[in-house]
This record gives sequence, C-alpha cells and structure tokens, in this order.
Amino acid sequence: LTIPNLLNKYTKHTYVVGLKKAYSQLQNAMKMIPITEGCSAGDYDCAGMFQGWQDINGQSVYIPVTNIDDMDFGGNTEKKQVYLLSKQFKVQKLCLPDSNEKICEELFNEKDPKRFARGAFITNDGMIWGVHYDGHINVDINGKKGPNIIGRDSFVFAIASETRENISQGTILPMGSKIAADYFIASTYHGNTYWLDSKLCTTQNIKINEHLTRVCTGRVLEEDAMNY
Repeated sequence: LTIPNLLNKYTKHTYVVGLKKAYSQLQNAMKMIPITEGCSAGDYDCAGMFQGWQDINGQSVYIPVTNIDDMDFGGNTEKKQVYLLSKQFKVQKLCLPDSNEKICEELFNEKDPKRFARGAFITNDGMIWGVHYDGHINVDINGKKGPNIIGRDSFVFAIASETRENISQGTILPMGSKIAADYFIASTYHGNTYWLDSKLCTTQNIKINEHLTRVCTGRVLEEDAMNY
C-alpha cells in the first residue's frame, strides 16, 4: 500500500511543479507580446491580442482582426492569439486550425477537443499550449502523455482583456483563483467562480473529467499543492 501512495504523491508533485513553471512562462510571454510587436509596455490592444468581439461599455463591438508577419488569420481572433503567444516560446510545432498535419490533427481530434481546437503549439520542453473557443489558454504540462484531464495534468487560464477591478489588461487569471473571481465578479460569466466557494475541484469531479474542474488551476496555485 505504501508504494502506490508514494507514487501518487510524487505524480501530484510533478503536476504542481509543472503548473507553476507553465504559469511563470505564460506571465513572461504576455509581458513580451507588446514589446515584440513594437508597442508600449502593457499595450496589448496595440499588439492585437484582444481583437475580435469585445464588450465595450456594455456593447458587443467587433474589432477587425489584423494580419501580421504575412500570416492570414481570416478574422479569427483565437488563431491570432495562438500565433502571438507561440512567438514568445521556443516552439517545435505550431498547429493552426487549418493545419492538416497528422500531429496537429491528433490534437484537434482529442476526446476533449475544446482544449486545442482553436489552435495549439508544442514547446521544446514538451508542453502543449492551446486556445479554447472562448479565448482561454489551456496548457497540458506533460504533453500527450496521460491522463490529459483538466485539473490533473491540464490547466486553464484566462487573460484580462481590459483593466478592471484594479487588475491590469494582460494579467494572467488562473481559472478558479481569487484574482479571476474578482476580475469577473461584475458579470454572469462563469469565470467568477472561486474554487473555495464552488467546491467544484474535487477528486470525484476529476475522476469523471468534469469540465468545470478548470477551477482547480486556481486551487493548486493558491495551495501550492494538489489536495484532491
């Protein structure tokens, strides 16, 4: 009984370490995007990170998605988001939605296609980064190696598209964290769920691959452990 328990504890520890590394990498990437695109520090609108449909003063406004680097994004904001992020990493493979290469098709056709269907890239350290249909960033810290379950080896972040509640545009918002809940508190958007209040991040939910276990991202980072 001791050996399986030790292995489980070690595996969870590697997940925690991997998530913290990914969080740091994503924070650095977001800081670099305006710089690499020739904008002022923190000006992600200039960099084109938040184009497409935006909520401006309570109105849904479409901001045309501009093309850069001879890339045609076809008006797809998530496609541009993937590309901008990928430029900040050491990437071994970029998979945009129109790619028909086998390695990309395998990512797009997973049992949980929401993780990478809007585009993804594989970094040299083996992590897989992708964008959800809602613009959220998903990272699988051990690549294609299982279990490929949100809340275990796969985690979800949002990005503040505007300055709100003293949270600056471009801030990384781990889903389920207090900062994410504070940022989305004024909306009916599901991002305002705090893991400590919702009780969604549980062992039972993880076992059934519950999509709402995205809130586990915030729990792991705040507790610095995987206590479920």
